[in-house]
Amino acid sequence: MRYRYLHYDVFTAERFGGNQLAVLPHAAGLSTEQMQAITREFNFSESTFVLPNEREDTDIRMRIFTPGQEMPMAGHPTVGSTFALCHEGVIPAGQKRWVFGLNIGPTPVDIEWEGEGASFVWMNQNLPRFGPQIDDIGIADSVGLDHDDISATGLPVEQVSCGVPFVFIPVATRYAVDRAKPNLEVFRSVCQDAGADDHAMFVFSAERAGDR
Repeated sequence: MRYRYLHYDVFTAERFGGNQLAVLPHAAGLSTEQMQAITREFNFSESTFVLPNEREDTDIRMRIFTPGQEMPMAGHPTVGSTFALCHEGVIPAGQKRWVFGLNIGPTPVDIEWEGEGASFVWMNQNLPRFGPQIDDIGIADSVGLDHDDISATGLPVEQVSCGVPFVFIPVATRYAVDRAKPNLEVFRSVCQDAGADDHAMFVFSAERAGDR
């Protein structure tokens, strides 16, 4: 059996820019193993597989894979797949809300239209769930920064998830963000000690561009 796929560049107005995404708009009949193998073959950061709807509170079922694993949810694949399904006519022109059945559950998107084409998509996130707080010193070592870079913020290092857990690492300055050099081996060890997931980290500063 043949399966069509669509190649989208998400979060860009130019070809070959943004984040690449493969969308299989009619993927019924593929096994989990086949979906994973196809995703590895594309080797994009994610691929999506659109399936018949399974629930009364959703419009369509969709599964998201990276080359290494299936994801509970992800942002750019959901946004990109919305545009793809609008272009394919699966989402009717003018429909303002569409609910995907993702592995984390119903996930609505809001759609703005210009004529027959979707022009903007808003993805609704689940409420955040807060996980373990993590030792500042160990985390500082895991990103190659001084302890003071983190402690000066007065904010905790904490796992937060809206579907995919990230360790949020606040630092005092934009310069500290630029200096950060993740050591994944140390990061995994620190997360394991804290009982946190080591899926990803997000190093950020609230310092504005004009603050220095």
